[in-house]
Order: sequence, then C-alpha cells, then structure tokens
Amino acid sequence: MTSPVHIDDPKVMRALAHPARLAILTRLHQHGPTTATECAEVTGLSPSATSYHLRALADYGLIEKAESRGDGRETVWQSKSTHMHVHQDTPESRTAGRHLLKAWLARQDQVLDDWMDQEHTQAPEWRDVVRVDNVRVTVTPERLVELMERVHGLLEEYRDEAEGDARKVSISFRAVPLL
Repeated sequence: MTSPVHIDDPKVMRALAHPARLAILTRLHQHGPTTATECAEVTGLSPSATSYHLRALADYGLIEKAESRGDGRETVWQSKSTHMHVHQDTPESRTAGRHLLKAWLARQDQVLDDWMDQEHTQAPEWRDVVRVDNVRVTVTPERLVELMERVHGLLEEYRDEAEGDARKVSISFRAVPLL
C-alpha cells in the first residue's frame, strides 16, 4: 500500500473538488498509469481539456508523470497514492474540505445510481450480490482508526483479482460518529 497524500491546503481541496479531477483520480486509482486520451473517456472532456486538469493535479502534487509506453508521444500519468488524508484545521480548510467531501460522496452516489439504472441488463449473479449496509458500532477514536485500517488492508487483498468473471467493484465506507 502506498503512503497517503496529505492535503491541508484549501486551494488544493477546492481544485480537487472539480468533477473532472475526481473522475481522473478515480481512473488513475482504478486502472493505473493512464493518458489524457484515456482519462477523457471518463471526464466527458476533450483530451486537451483533460490534459489541463492532469497538469493541475500534477501541480498540486497529487499525480506525476509515469514511464511512457508505446512510441512515447503521449504523456502517461500516475497517481502518487491510492488514498489521501484531508486535514481540516482552519475555518477555510473546513469549508473547502466539506466541499471536497460532498463532491466525492456525490461521485460515489452516482456509481450506485448508474448501477440501479442498468441493473436489469446485468447478469443475475451480479444483481444478487450488490449490498448496501448500515452497521453501527461502538468504538473509541483509536479503535475506529484500527478498524478502518483493517478493512482497508482486507480490501487491498482484492484490488487486482482477475480470475473468472471478476469485475471492478466500487466499495465505499463512511465512518461517521453519530451526534
């Protein structure tokens, strides 16, 4: 597992909250090194507009150029980490962090919406395994960190499984203390 990227600059948080940039990071996390043309498929933008967003993500230290492939005419980009920690220590960073989290959650909710729209076209064995659970636990902050690290470690074991009819699956967890 790579070390997380730490983000505490509100400017970076606001820049990252852009839907195209979240789509690009998701693509890089799920598929590894990728070109602007390949990222354009998920942003809905042209490759040149997508290149602008890739360069911005690189300027903010979230991605970097990767080893080129093929004839080397296209720049290949990779994420610096598969996960990030957003620090919200000031009023400005709390506002920017909240905006970023809402954008990320909206993106995750869209994955479920897209599935529900197309579920009837999918094989029964995939329709039968979709789960949305809400489990409440009682833990200290330290135990919650431990729990989330254990869950993340377990999920890492399945990151690149490719046997039989294996598919990429989006798994999202929200660990939020009840008020």
